[in-house]
Amino acid sequence: MLKVMSNRIFVSAVMFVAGVVSLLSCKPAEKEPQVTKDEQIYINELYASSGDDWIELYNAANEAKDLTGYKIYDDPSNKYTLPANTEIAAKSYLILVCDDTGTGLFTNFKLSSVGETVYLENIEGNVIDKVEFPALANGQSYGRYPDGNTTFKISGAATKAGSNGEVVGTIISKISRAPLVPTLTENVTVSVEILNPANVTSAKLFHRINGGAFSSAPMTANGTTYSAVIPALNGTGTIDYYVEVTNSGSVVSRAPFDAPADYYTYLLNNDPLPELVINEFMALNISCCADTDGGTQEFDDWIEIRNNGATAVNIAEFYLSDDLANPFNSRIKNTNPAKTTIPPGGYLLIWADNNRSQGELHLDFGLSGDGEAVGLYYKDGRKIDSITFGPQAGNVSMGRLPNGGSTWQLFNPSTPGQPN
Repeated sequence: MLKVMSNRIFVSAVMFVAGVVSLLSCKPAEKEPQVTKDEQIYINELYASSGDDWIELYNAANEAKDLTGYKIYDDPSNKYTLPANTEIAAKSYLILVCDDTGTGLFTNFKLSSVGETVYLENIEGNVIDKVEFPALANGQSYGRYPDGNTTFKISGAATKAGSNGEVVGTIISKISRAPLVPTLTENVTVSVEILNPANVTSAKLFHRINGGAFSSAPMTANGTTYSAVIPALNGTGTIDYYVEVTNSGSVVSRAPFDAPADYYTYLLNNDPLPELVINEFMALNISCCADTDGGTQEFDDWIEIRNNGATAVNIAEFYLSDDLANPFNSRIKNTNPAKTTIPPGGYLLIWADNNRSQGELHLDFGLSGDGEAVGLYYKDGRKIDSITFGPQAGNVSMGRLPNGGSTWQLFNPSTPGQPN
């Protein structure tokens, strides 16, 4: 009986110790920092959509404020301390560039364009402001309207180091042109969709020919759609264009957002299309053919192009796409003609790996083993060749037989860069 009692006591003691250890090892979930003090220094506007990310602080008080030692962060475990002599004048702004540099007014973190939370903390460790911002498209910012207010809005035009005003910048959600691939004699209609059209006072389409001066045309509203026409050129050339929208607060929004430094463009061309074909492809490369351009061995999807013509063809600035409604999906880089030129009767292997940083022969998309389409397009968007395919087997390619012919069949083993 004594032995049984001793065993029970021993087991109970072990269970007690185990429970204590378990409790000690379970850390409570860290609480999200909350605003505990208002010093009238606010995170007033955030920009996280393109180029350098930045945070604009605003001093709503009537006197200057020394922010030496204050901290800003998007991760409580990685706070950035503002340097000595960081001052913000009364009713003024201070820009912090979020580029991961970690020096001066350049923070040790970047902002996420999909949205996150940013915190501002004083030297005593009190959170004096925090802002949770949503996903932002290129050129959009998220800020207080008006400055220092509690109301936040997305703006289609950032007002870096300037007043947000009362009216947010017009949000241009998308821009389109029709026809997408015009002929030399077709007018082109450019349209934009506007998400907040109530305060729009003017919308203009700017366009130019062959790098000349931009001219403008007023855009006509049809609900939330604004459109204008670029007249037919009736000849070859390059057309550049952008859209500018002004609202009742005199805030200007553009598409693309950094126009006129950047702009949309299309090419009017009557070159005869080269005699190129998509000759073979593999959409489910498991272990067949290695791509080593990135310094490591990768088994990526690939597309083989054959030159059926009698002259060499440089495919630089041509396009490949896995969306036949959008010829302009992935443009071949014009940086190394030796790599992008296909000799007569020759072949060129292009990797569909969604990794253009690896070189001229890499695309912005991968192929689907479940089946899809892929097209080859001239530099003006005219289709040279395309193929629509169904589900694919691993390490098995599809190709033309004979080379450049019209009959497609499966190849195992495949013949990338070589005759089928």
